[in-house]
Amino acid sequence: MAFCRLSDEFFKDGKTTLENNFILEFLPTLNEKALRIYLYGVFLCQNGNSENPYEEISISTFAKKLELEEYDVTEYLYKLQELNLVTVITTEPFEVVFNSMKTATKYLAKYDVNKYKSFNTNAQKHLSRQIEINEFKQYYDLIEYYNLEQEAVVRIIEYCVNKKDDKVSANYILSILRSWAREGLKTLEDVELTIRNELLYSEDIKLVLATLGVKRACTMEEQTMFLDWKTNLGFELDAIMHVAKLVKKKKGNIFKLDALLNKCYELNKFSVKEIDDYFAMEEEYFKIAKAVCRNLGVHYDNLSIVVETYVSNWCNLGYDYAALNKLSLYCFTSSIKNLQGLDSIVNKIYKLGIITAEAIDIYINELNCFDGAIEEIISAFGLGRHVNKFDREYYNTWINNWHTNKEVLDYAVSISKDKMQPMQFLNRVLSIYHNKGITTVEAAQNEKLDFESAYKKQSKKPTIEKQEYTKDQLNSLFDNINEVEL
Repeated sequence: MAFCRLSDEFFKDGKTTLENNFILEFLPTLNEKALRIYLYGVFLCQNGNSENPYEEISISTFAKKLELEEYDVTEYLYKLQELNLVTVITTEPFEVVFNSMKTATKYLAKYDVNKYKSFNTNAQKHLSRQIEINEFKQYYDLIEYYNLEQEAVVRIIEYCVNKKDDKVSANYILSILRSWAREGLKTLEDVELTIRNELLYSEDIKLVLATLGVKRACTMEEQTMFLDWKTNLGFELDAIMHVAKLVKKKKGNIFKLDALLNKCYELNKFSVKEIDDYFAMEEEYFKIAKAVCRNLGVHYDNLSIVVETYVSNWCNLGYDYAALNKLSLYCFTSSIKNLQGLDSIVNKIYKLGIITAEAIDIYINELNCFDGAIEEIISAFGLGRHVNKFDREYYNTWINNWHTNKEVLDYAVSISKDKMQPMQFLNRVLSIYHNKGITTVEAAQNEKLDFESAYKKQSKKPTIEKQEYTKDQLNSLFDNINEVEL
């Protein structure tokens, strides 16, 4: 018999002290069973087993009093230990020490308790399991790091519970949370939109996966890819399904489908017909790429990059094998020996409406005529050299920008012959005629040129005989087709 003990009345009328920090920081989020175990443990620690002072308190009697299984009590005591509310001393026999709240709360010192009080309560509402302190800390870390709205995180927890169940693991929730945060989903509005999109497109995603031979549920990564195809790239379901069938025939997977849809996007192919036409033309594209590279003297181990970067774009503009074969050959003879240079020429003559092989021939002949006219001017000046790009720039300006007629040009050439730097003198004369609206030889003859004396020759130079050119020289008249602008 104990030496002394409290009377039953005194025991029942007594008090059990509970620290306010426990109520503020842990009570809102503790699982019901964990809360019952903690409160009864504190009660026993402060008052002892006054109902039966001769009976030793054991985990079995503890569990029996709370009408719980012994393994439940053990499990929740270990969870309370993770919160640093208790410390398990031994397991045989099972002994536990209830810690001071000062020890428990230091693990939350990094965060403002009041700031996350509502979050803790709302997050725990969706889960039947107890959210552990480390799990809460990871939520806090992600909220702080990505600047997430607390309501958005709670909605993600609810979403995960609906996907799995109310015992969904912390790892699953945190994985979804991290993934969505990295994608920029930070607000409740962002999260709600993503969830709505999943509900809206879930059946469509299943159809795509089934087409690829995938029978399981879609992953978050697959859902993200599908939403990208629909909302960012702008593909309709029929086009996605069609490309999925093409991928399935080649035993590809969803990553191959993603790559192929992105390729179609880059090539501006969105409908089923456009996609089919592209793949039907793919053989022709590679034929063009091979011919163009051969003509330019360049080599690529993989012609796919040539097709995707250049050939498909040229064909989209309307160019065919004959036109590109002819143009690439001409570029080579004009010292343009790379794809970038050819691409520049294609884009330039496209603006002029020159697309077919026949139109390219006419354009080249016109350029040769220009060089012939420039050659006559150089010969008249006795310069004894080939046409260069500066001559072509001058001539292009006179004819195409200033619209100088042949009679006025011939007269201006005639008065420039005996001048120093005759080509520059001629350019200045024609500029004056253009600015004054002079379009006849008579008006030109009446124009007084005040600057003429500045270009007079100081001494007579020996006459240079006209140079005769070989056929090969005439074929290489152009230094670069890109020098002439029409």
